[in-house]
Amino acid sequence: MAFLPLRLILLKGVIIVEMDLSTQLIEKPNFMTSKDILKPIIVLMSGIRELDDLTSGFKSGEITFIDGDSRLISNIPNQVCVNTYHMFHANTVYIDGGICADPYRISEYARRMEMDQKEVLEHVLISRAFTVYQMTTLIQERLEDIIDRYKPMALIVGRFPNLYFDSDVASREAQVLLRNNLYKIKDITKRYDLVTVFTNFGRSVVSNFRNVRDILFDGVDEVILMRQSNLITRVKAIKKGVSTMILARANGQLRLCDFGLVM
Repeated sequence: MAFLPLRLILLKGVIIVEMDLSTQLIEKPNFMTSKDILKPIIVLMSGIRELDDLTSGFKSGEITFIDGDSRLISNIPNQVCVNTYHMFHANTVYIDGGICADPYRISEYARRMEMDQKEVLEHVLISRAFTVYQMTTLIQERLEDIIDRYKPMALIVGRFPNLYFDSDVASREAQVLLRNNLYKIKDITKRYDLVTVFTNFGRSVVSNFRNVRDILFDGVDEVILMRQSNLITRVKAIKKGVSTMILARANGQLRLCDFGLVM
């Protein structure tokens, strides 16, 4: 199993201890405890060069929410699934909150990347939620067991805000469920060092009805806003405060750099 080189940062292990019977200081150079070692940062690519250049990829231990009306948004989860296996031979857990997970599109992207489609799909675990209560049960009661069992590197929640707008759910209840589910996912993301990606509908920016947008923006590490205008998609990393543009190209068209043939 081949892994990409990971960046590992070590803190200088110097501990100063004051003795009980004197004021003597004892220095222990080059001694490191588990607290001195920072976890390696794992980075996954979105499959869109301009977006990856802007964000330097999706990072482990962080939640990225992709919002906006760009047509490109709907395919990012498929590309993350394929890239997770391509880069690390690791599993992806894909929670579908809006009938958006499509194994055929994942398979198609794998084929274009000249990968074994069946092998890639065997490393994508899809679970669908059709109500906010099913979503909550999945996140609060089942997700951690799934992660313990399958050891994924990536967690995707497609169309995450969708179910919290359900008119059959009281506004206050929807807000409490959203906050609780965000807290649980954030905790799991950090403890298991997952690369976690949320997406919105891909047809419009998320509404602040029921304060959903404010709760979401406050609960994630980065918000990527992708707005489509004629032949251009404008991309902005909200919290980082940087932006770029993506020029339209034919549907499904890949550049040589997408295959790693051009730097």
